[in-house]
Amino acid sequence: MRRLLWLGLMFLSASWLFFIPEFIAPNLLWGSTFLILGILCTITALWNAPPLHFDKKYLLLLIPLFIILLILPYPYNIGVIVLTGGLLLVPLANRVQKTYMVSAGLMLAGLILLIQTAVVPLYTMFIAHGHRIDLLSPLISWVGTILGLHTSVNNGIVFVQITQQTYPFTTTLEKLGFGLWLNLFIGALLLFGFFHQKRKLLRPILIFLLASIGYSLLRYTTYIYGYLITTDLSIFWNPWYMILGFLPFSLLLMKLLPFQNTDDRLTWLSSLAFTKKHLAAMALVFLMVFSTVGVFTFQDPGTPKNGRVLIGEYHSDWENTTKPLDTEWFGLLSTYNYYSWATWLSQYYGVTRNVNDSLTDNLLNQYDILILKCPTESYTDQEVQAIDHFVENGGGLYLIGDHTNVFGMNTFLNQVSEQFGIRFNTDATYELGTGDLSVYQPNRLFTHPVLQHVTRFEFMTSCTVEPTSLVASATMENIIIGNRVTSEPGTYATENFFRESVGSPDSAFGFLLQAAAMRHGKGRVVAFTDSTVFSSFSMFTDGYPSFTLGAMEYLNRTNAYSSLPILFLGVAVLSFGILLFLSRKAKKITIIWMSLFAALLAFSAAAPSFSYLNTINYPLPHAQTDYIQVCFDQQHSSNNVTVKPSVTLGSDSNNYGTFYVWTQRVGCVPSLQKTLADAIKTGDIVVIINPTRPFTESNMKMLSTYLENGGRVLFMDSITNAKSTANEFIGTFGMWITTNTVDQKVYRNETALNENASLGSIITPYLSVTGGQPLFNRGNNDTYASMIEFPNTTTGARGKLVVVVDSYSFSDAAMGGTFTEPTEQQRQIYATEFYLLNEILKK
Repeated sequence: MRRLLWLGLMFLSASWLFFIPEFIAPNLLWGSTFLILGILCTITALWNAPPLHFDKKYLLLLIPLFIILLILPYPYNIGVIVLTGGLLLVPLANRVQKTYMVSAGLMLAGLILLIQTAVVPLYTMFIAHGHRIDLLSPLISWVGTILGLHTSVNNGIVFVQITQQTYPFTTTLEKLGFGLWLNLFIGALLLFGFFHQKRKLLRPILIFLLASIGYSLLRYTTYIYGYLITTDLSIFWNPWYMILGFLPFSLLLMKLLPFQNTDDRLTWLSSLAFTKKHLAAMALVFLMVFSTVGVFTFQDPGTPKNGRVLIGEYHSDWENTTKPLDTEWFGLLSTYNYYSWATWLSQYYGVTRNVNDSLTDNLLNQYDILILKCPTESYTDQEVQAIDHFVENGGGLYLIGDHTNVFGMNTFLNQVSEQFGIRFNTDATYELGTGDLSVYQPNRLFTHPVLQHVTRFEFMTSCTVEPTSLVASATMENIIIGNRVTSEPGTYATENFFRESVGSPDSAFGFLLQAAAMRHGKGRVVAFTDSTVFSSFSMFTDGYPSFTLGAMEYLNRTNAYSSLPILFLGVAVLSFGILLFLSRKAKKITIIWMSLFAALLAFSAAAPSFSYLNTINYPLPHAQTDYIQVCFDQQHSSNNVTVKPSVTLGSDSNNYGTFYVWTQRVGCVPSLQKTLADAIKTGDIVVIINPTRPFTESNMKMLSTYLENGGRVLFMDSITNAKSTANEFIGTFGMWITTNTVDQKVYRNETALNENASLGSIITPYLSVTGGQPLFNRGNNDTYASMIEFPNTTTGARGKLVVVVDSYSFSDAAMGGTFTEPTEQQRQIYATEFYLLNEILKK
């Protein structure tokens, strides 16, 4: 029966494939199914063990468990929940037969899950810093040759030749199933600790490791066969394929390591006595765990600088900041640039553009932050040295690259970044399995200061970064480790450096590093991998403004407590050493209980403490100069605001992305707000388009107060908005949108007939607005735009409500996309928007 522990461990480990979004989106159903199977196997394996003897003082463990339940988010609290359930069943053990084994099984399963949870962030960081294991490639090739494949190895890549085609296979940790194996190994160590005496632990560990190496090589080679048959990359990362591949391994372990000579004292929880040695050991565990959390999560608040920013244009012909986004220049390059980004930064910092000068010590000494974005030519050795001195002396360096080494920008950036231990890779990232653009949502518990105010970040195809050495890996700060991402190497065979297909066997996938930071001397470096997102057409969407300000605030500081993480590390190592000495003769169950109790308390104290420190130390900056904020309400509006380039964007009649971006052409800064309250709180102008949700009494009060205090509201509706709630709001102010009709004559489009002869007529509906001061009229005096002003005699402010029909004219179907070369008719529509903003709403 004890052999089932291996199957239980397999199922518990497999559940993380569905709980943690490494390869697929979380799936609660299948994750819970494998979790339950693992718990049932664990309970069954212990079913015939002697009754559980229990000291009630062990229930004190519930205290830190309940505390940590309030801190850890799902799914990282699953182990805590299972362990807590097992402890809560203990009082029933003496009353209900066999309940003690259910309790023991739950506690053992919960303990395995809890330890696996602790390793998840370490695994994520480790695997994001390097995927390839080139040393194993010759072994893979050798095994493949034995099994009949035609293989060779070059630069760590295994080339497999079949009829008329050769496939390149990189040997990566993900393809070897390292994540699932690691969970199995962690659980195995715990089981060995329970069921083997201390002096006999080495033998089962060696057997497990040797069996793992041989099985992993054979499994990977078998999956290469599967890819050659299916050409489906998911065979390496799909959780079901991975589980099927490891099930035979768990059966092998049942044969090799059956737990036949088990120590049934697992179910004997001896009396718990708190001696001085025990209390000292618990204090050491607390100190060790608290310090360990500090090593990884403490962020030096630093010393703020003056915010003098230099943007490097001298080496870059792409994403320039020099030509204004105005009301005359249109087309691709008018919005595919950094003008809006740089202009907006100048509202918060002193921004200078370096157009003509090489980078020297004298030049850089005048600034606090240097931005090198999208370089299209190389830096000289003298410039690289000057940049190194700049950072060493406390400067902030912001490096912005892009996918596939387009224009050679990553090669040029690496001239600089590798001085600090960061390398930009020449690849392109997509969402794993779909090939779509990837999306990142930060974990709110331990978030880097750059991401602290970002809730969602949508990439537009990034590259990845990696550390250049083990030392760099240990000191690198992970800003964004993307999940469910695949990385496709770039190619020089196409004009845009993209491969023609996605999903090649030499690609990486899973957790990939898409933004990183490094401290160097007194200064800091941030490396980011997707230049497109800061372009004028997309800058003010999808978390990009908050990311930009977070990065700038992080860089606008010199390091003040850079040695503190090293101190934390020293304390953790010293505590661990003393703990080993004090615990050398202690009983296993006592060690486990003390360690668990103190570790949970330490984490409960450390996690919120360091998170709180980071929050208060890194607030977003306040604008130094005023600008007009235009907030698009999403609570009541039924329209979309999408700015991502696509072939269908210009024909979307419910998308207002171009209207949104065009507010920047008249000096405004747009933003999307989920609620009306947020829009009113933030915006100088609030835009509501095609409302469908009812306006509550509190909504009406907020809007009325906002208007009376000088706020501006642009309200647009459409004849196609069948569920319009517009009149609920504007009717309060004596305005009303009505549906009218006009007779339209119809003609046959046949040359054989008289084209001027009418065949009849049809009725065409259209909207008009009554009330207020007319702004736009038709020839029949129907009003298409009207305004009401709200003068405030106390403050002198003058609020304005502008109602426009029909909003369709401002959709992308009519205005085109943000890259459109406009027709004369579209220019007229643009002029109408500019008039409304410049002449009506901004004044």
